[in-house]
Order: sequence, then structure tokens, then C-alpha cells
Amino acid sequence: MKDSLLKKNWIKRQLDSRLILNISQQYSLSKIASTLLSTRSKKISEIKNFLEPTLDFYLPNPLIFNDMEKAGNRILDAIKNKEKIAVLGDYDVDGISSVVLLREYFKFFNNEVFSYIPDRITEGYGPNKKAIDRIKSEKTSLLIMLDCGTNSHNIISYVFKNKIDLIIIDHHKSNEKHSDELILINPNTIFDNSGYNFLCTAGLVFIFLFFIQELIKKRNLYTNKTPSLTNYLDLVALATVCDVVPLIDINRTFVYQGLKIFSKRSNLGLKILSDEGQLNKKPDEEDLGFFFGPRINAGGRVGRSDIGEQLLISNDEKHAETLVKQLNTLNYQRKLIEEKVFEEAIEKIYKEKKHKYKSLFIFKKDWHEGVLGIVASRLKEKFNKPVIILTRNKQIFKGSGRSILGIDIGLLILQAKQKQIIVSGGGHQMAAGLSIKEENLNLFQTFFEKYSTENKSQTNNSFFFDEAISLSAINDQLIDSINNIAPYGLGNPKPKFLFSNIKIIKPTLVGESKKHLSFFITDGIKTIKAIIFYAMDNALGNIILNNYNKTLFSFIGFVKRSIWKKKLYFETIIEDAIIEKDII
Repeated sequence: MKDSLLKKNWIKRQLDSRLILNISQQYSLSKIASTLLSTRSKKISEIKNFLEPTLDFYLPNPLIFNDMEKAGNRILDAIKNKEKIAVLGDYDVDGISSVVLLREYFKFFNNEVFSYIPDRITEGYGPNKKAIDRIKSEKTSLLIMLDCGTNSHNIISYVFKNKIDLIIIDHHKSNEKHSDELILINPNTIFDNSGYNFLCTAGLVFIFLFFIQELIKKRNLYTNKTPSLTNYLDLVALATVCDVVPLIDINRTFVYQGLKIFSKRSNLGLKILSDEGQLNKKPDEEDLGFFFGPRINAGGRVGRSDIGEQLLISNDEKHAETLVKQLNTLNYQRKLIEEKVFEEAIEKIYKEKKHKYKSLFIFKKDWHEGVLGIVASRLKEKFNKPVIILTRNKQIFKGSGRSILGIDIGLLILQAKQKQIIVSGGGHQMAAGLSIKEENLNLFQTFFEKYSTENKSQTNNSFFFDEAISLSAINDQLIDSINNIAPYGLGNPKPKFLFSNIKIIKPTLVGESKKHLSFFITDGIKTIKAIIFYAMDNALGNIILNNYNKTLFSFIGFVKRSIWKKKLYFETIIEDAIIEKDII
């Protein structure tokens, strides 16, 4: 196949025709659904559970996690003794959702809970002395850190110095030993052999609460009913999608079952957020990642860090409406700031010839720290390289990193910390955060480039599409077959189709920033709507706008059913394009 406009080598997935036929016959599925399933599951026996994942089948035994039993026993004591409990979480969706899960659970048992979400700008990621002093002033006897804290050794010592018991539930990488006093549930540490290192923190919290429920039943501690944990799955699903962890195994189950809870609209904050955004359909994983997530995150990025948490726990409709308006305003501000930083970052990359490197490491003293993670993601997509972007925060440079498959950026940060190149940092395979002294910026850049170069051999520029189809094949049956395999995400990618010899009609730049390209595509027989998001960030937009009336293209993209003004229509989300030939 010819090189694509984004310089990707597109390859058709290899198919097992016998497996496809067996799947189709055994489960009465269409050929396209069977084809998609064959590339996602290699065993017939796995198909049923893949299509309808349940907690009964996928929920792991909690005791396989390090310190789970110790943590459960400590929580039971806290519940029985009506202790005041503090929960401290990260300011992102995963951290906020985890805090809300525990708050709602303990509320059922009438335990007083004090929550704390650190401010991104003034306090930074994770626990700090100011936060611990505030928690101590609340006379709490137990602190639970969520989605942070694993690598905060000085703060852990400070907590124990203040006679506060500590449980950490986290998923960020660590290869260091910890204090025996510490109760730590984290599958990404050297002493945990659970194999569940793909979970986000909210998923771990759910498993933790399930274990507590089992302990309560086993010991006959309460005659009253315990909370229904399935009612919390909307928050677990939201965190799982927004933290971009692989949608496999129990994660896929969380999202699949969580979307059912989401559709019940039982969480007042999420209901009002949905209504304000005129989301007039059953939510799917895209809505979680691109509608709900950015708004819940907006407070932590450019406003007050706890607004998202307050919305998710709100039981007052007027108060929830006020919070939603605040988050929508902050999200709009975030978009403006993000666009400015992104454009400046692009200019800086080309000016400094950073685009020729295997990695992208850029920094500027006056960038807004709250949008750096999003900008890093967009830069990663544009250049298909691992990215770290920093700005100055007082005397330290702080920022975020995003990576590509094959390059573990969380491990990079751990190694840089061990070599004392950076002040602090942590993360997982695809995302990380860090702080670094100005005098070490060049040293870190060299280290990052060397790491990326050495690990680049594990990656390649090959990308896969599932089938080559005509536009005429896009119908309700196809869309229903695609939807049968949802939810989609990392580990279960959206099916990509190749459409050949396509003509473009009426390309128009859309969106607040005019970065997206909307148009129609036709093969001479059928015409459907198409869109390329952030088309003007890369070669796609300019080439299509300049050549659409004189060139036939092949497109690789996803197909969906969309709704606009209560009307249904088919739409292709274009990911890449190939120039086929000039129109004669």
C-alpha cells in the first residue's frame, strides 16, 4: 500500500477464516461482527464473556493484591469505631472518582469523611505537608491516599510522625521498598504479583470495596443491608475510560456494566452535566472520554480542584446546576489556553528542529501547567513520538508526558528519578508527570532521547485496518455489528475500515478553533458525511483542502451512527488518507 499522508504503513489484519465461520455459526453473528471478534479473541470459549462481560466472571479475587487483607481489616475497624476518615485524591478524573466512591461508601455507615484534592498549581501532584497538616487539624485517625502517594516517601513519613494511619490505593509505578507501617494496594509495585497492573485507581477501589463487603458478610457485622456496589460503576467506568487504561478483562467489564448505570442517570451531577450539554442519547465510551471527562477535569486544570468532586457528590439540584455552569466555563477557558500552548509548542518544535528527534522534549517558562497533559497527547498524536512538555512552577520545571506503544514512559521517569536527574515524578506506561530543576533540563533531554532511541526498536510504523469495504456496505446492520463489540478503547481498538477511490465534496473547517474538517465522501454510488478531528494539526487538513477537487483518495476510518437535531445519519471518522490518483 502507498504511504499515507500521516506517513503510516497501513496493513490489513490477518484473518482466520475458519475461526470467523465458527464464531458466526456458534453465536449467530454477522460476518463483519465475527471478523472483528476473531482479531480480538483467539478462542471460541472467550467470545461469550467478551460480548457480555460480567463481574461474576471477571472480578479478581481481592486477596491476590498485596496488603488487601490488612487494608480491609483496618477499614472494618474504622467503620465499627465510627472513626473520622480522610481521603486525599489526585485532581484528575481517576483521583476524583476514587474519592467520591469512598465518600459515598463510608456515608452509608455514617462515618464522617474529610476529603482533600490538592491544587494543581499551588500544591502540585500528590500529597504534601500542607495537605497533611489540614487533615491532622480535622482530627482524623485514618488517611486514605488515592491515585497518588506511592512514591511520596517523605510525606508518608510525615503522616506517621503525626500519628495518622495510612492506606494508599494507587496504580503508579514503583520499584522501591516501603515502610512496614504502610498499607499499600498497588499492582504496579515490585512486591505485588497480582498481574492486574492495567487497572486504574477507581477500579482498584471498587475491588477493595467488594472485599470489604465480603468481610462484612463473612463476619456478620451488620444486620442492615450494605451498599449496592454496582450503583457505583458509572464512576468506575468514567475513570477507566478517562485514565486511558486498556479496556481488557475486568476494565472492559467496568465500562460495559458502568455504561448501563450511567444510562439510569442516578448520579445527579452527571445527569445535570448531560442535560446542560444536550447529550440526548444513551452515553457511550466516547461520551465518557470526550464529554464528561474534560468537564470533570476542568476544575483541576484551570480552576478550583475540588469542583468536580463536589458535583459528583451533590444531592442539591440548584447547587449541581451552579457547579456545572462553573465547569463548562472553565472547560471553555481550558480550550482557549490549550490551543495557545499547542500552537506555541508546534512553533517551538520546528524552530528548534525537535521534530527530527526520536522523542519530543519541550519547555517554556510561562505555559499554563493545567493543560500540559492534553497538549502532550495532541503532540504525541501529531508526531507519533513520546512527548514530555514542561513549564516553570516557582524554581522548578513541572509538566506531563505521554507515550506511544512500546515506550514505557512511567519506567523512564522511575529511572530518571533513580539517577537523580529529576526531583520527583511517576506514572504508568502511557502517561507520567515530573518535576525537574532547570540546570538538569539538558541532561534529561539527552536521557529521554537515548531511552526513546533504544526502545524504538520495539515499536514500528505499522498500523492495522480490519476490512476494505465500499461505502454501500455502510448500513444499520454494519453499525449494529460494530456496536456489538463495544466498548472500545486501548486494548480493544475501534474497527478501522479502508475506503478506496473516494471523492471529497464540500470540505468545511468547523469547531470553535476551526481545526476540524467536515466534508462528504462519495464513491459515485453512495455519499456519506465524514469528519477529521484536529485535521489542521497535521498534513491531512491542508492536503485535502488543496486537492479535494482534483484527487481521488483512500481513507482509513471508523464508521458510526450519529444524531443531529433528532435525525440519524451515518458518519465516518477519518484517521488517515492515501492519495490514489488525479481525477481526469
